[in-house]
Amino acid sequence: MPTTTAIAPWFGCARMMAEEVGNLLKGCRWVGIPFAGGMPEVLKIDAPTIVVSDLHRHVINLANVMKDRFWGARLYRSLRRLPFHPEVLAESQTWCKKYTDRPAKMGRDMAAAFHYFVTCWMGCSGKSGIMDEFNGGISVRWNISGGDSAVRYHSAVRSIIAWRRVLRRCTLVVMDCFDFLDACQDEARHGIYCDPPFPGPGAKYRHTFTETDHRQLAMRLAEFTRARVVCRFYDHPLIRELYPTGQWTWHEFSGRKQSNAAAPEVLLTNDKQRSLF
Repeated sequence: MPTTTAIAPWFGCARMMAEEVGNLLKGCRWVGIPFAGGMPEVLKIDAPTIVVSDLHRHVINLANVMKDRFWGARLYRSLRRLPFHPEVLAESQTWCKKYTDRPAKMGRDMAAAFHYFVTCWMGCSGKSGIMDEFNGGISVRWNISGGDSAVRYHSAVRSIIAWRRVLRRCTLVVMDCFDFLDACQDEARHGIYCDPPFPGPGAKYRHTFTETDHRQLAMRLAEFTRARVVCRFYDHPLIRELYPTGQWTWHEFSGRKQSNAAAPEVLLTNDKQRSLF
């Protein structure tokens, strides 16, 4: 099991909720994930087949490189030799800004994976996936409180070895979430896990989600009556409207925002409208 429980320090990452997600999908033999993000839930989902998608091409490319037997090992060796240094981060940030869509042109891009990993793990934590993810500097620890960014980076590099094994059971694609859901089959022992950008803070994402998108997503997910659907959100009036307790089961938790402030999170399941396995 990797010590770093996400492949990228994603904004709003569900590391604290991953085990609960895995428990709610227990028994599924196929799971589809249309919003990949940092992928912490993949560690806790025991389905033999997992299909993972995201419109963010860099994170999907990083996962594809990491899981490859040859390129994953090469990525690990290259990253562990790097000094933890502001100029190294700045060079990778400049590269990623210049080639934002480069992974679209190549199925598995080693250079893109290398530079994206550096920007994610040398830069400030929790910025991956947002519009501003390729800006900012290294956080230097000037006192004994809190963790150290250099330690975090090297721990993430070491975790590549374990993540390679985890990701090998995943098929990774870049698809619009609605096209992805159209491809999912509504069958028993199938599961769908949705973690879209939340109303409000989700506006920071590079690939954001409008209220219209949320309404379309809720209508589409309500059509699944045999597959198990699990969704993650903050408790929000729009979510209360779109996923009423009479149709969805609400599992409430005390979550945390990026600022570490308390935030009520919910996992929603379609148990009330779903046929039994």
